[in-house]
Amino acid sequence: MNYFEKRKWRKIVKHLCHEAHHAGAMREDVCGPESLARLNAAVADLRGAWASRDANALEKTADAVEASVRAIYPPRNKPRLRENVEVFVVAIAVAMAVRAYFIQPFKIPTGSMQPSLNGITMDPEGQHQWYDTFPVNIGTFLLFGEKYVEVRAKASGQMQVVGVKEDTGEFLVQIGHKIHPIHRHAKLYFDPYNLPVVEQGQLLATGRRRVGDHIFVNRVKYNFLRPERGDVFVFSTQGIKHPAIRPDTFYIKRMVGLPGEKIQVDPPYLVADGKKIEEPFPFHRLLTDPAYQGYSLVSRSAETPAYLTRTDEAIQLGDEQYLPFGDNTLHSLDGRFFGGVNEHDIIGPAVFVYWPISSRWGVIR
Repeated sequence: MNYFEKRKWRKIVKHLCHEAHHAGAMREDVCGPESLARLNAAVADLRGAWASRDANALEKTADAVEASVRAIYPPRNKPRLRENVEVFVVAIAVAMAVRAYFIQPFKIPTGSMQPSLNGITMDPEGQHQWYDTFPVNIGTFLLFGEKYVEVRAKASGQMQVVGVKEDTGEFLVQIGHKIHPIHRHAKLYFDPYNLPVVEQGQLLATGRRRVGDHIFVNRVKYNFLRPERGDVFVFSTQGIKHPAIRPDTFYIKRMVGLPGEKIQVDPPYLVADGKKIEEPFPFHRLLTDPAYQGYSLVSRSAETPAYLTRTDEAIQLGDEQYLPFGDNTLHSLDGRFFGGVNEHDIIGPAVFVYWPISSRWGVIR
């Protein structure tokens, strides 16, 4: 037996002995003692043939070990399919565990945090471009989250508005039995104040639609560190009692008030315990960047109760409450209307915009 044959058989013998040991350990409680005895005898014969370097004996004893292993540990049906399914199930379990305890993805549907974070937007002047043609438009959407949209009548008949989707900025137009979602900022080809009768296929609206920012939220940080003023954070609305707030959703806002503080608004300033807040950076930006307009007071009505309608009104936070405001306070349903958020309803700080690629992609500030 030359060097290469010895090297080959050394690997084969080692592998078969390992498989035999594994099979015996895994199946000793279900297979009979005779099967185990045959397996051990076959392994002993294989080791003897290797010790003598007898190629013919190695062939026979290797086959005997393999047959004995199969007898007590039969191969499963469709092993490759089963293995792929097992890998998939494990991957899903790991992903769900990460989502539940570490990092959770969210998407921004509305514009309450603009321009720090964008919800779904529509550019009414957006025109059809060469990259809106299939299949290039697939890449455009996957990278930048935008596409050119044309809304055409799916049926003929009288137009009528039947609802509004506040989370996407769309109003629902019914023509015949067909519903047409149309973004409120789209370019319209009809008079919204005098809805016409239209024909099937007639152009109703166009624009370039951009998806809201998709973010990662750190679910671990607040288990070890206290929330800080200026954090962008996600919280559950289950503890909020307000007629305009759904109790089964999540909001994303900026943390402006900490436990025990008395918060007021003296436009454009946020006032905490009588002190105008200009730091950290997000508050300085709100006051100095023309893209932002600082903080504003709100109006109170029977449908939308509110706390901060005048400069002398204040929100007194409890020992476990934090106050959330949107950066776009002219169009944000936030703590000025419903007050503080309990600590146990906070999911965690938003840390990263992962999609789409834009000027906001990356670490959230």
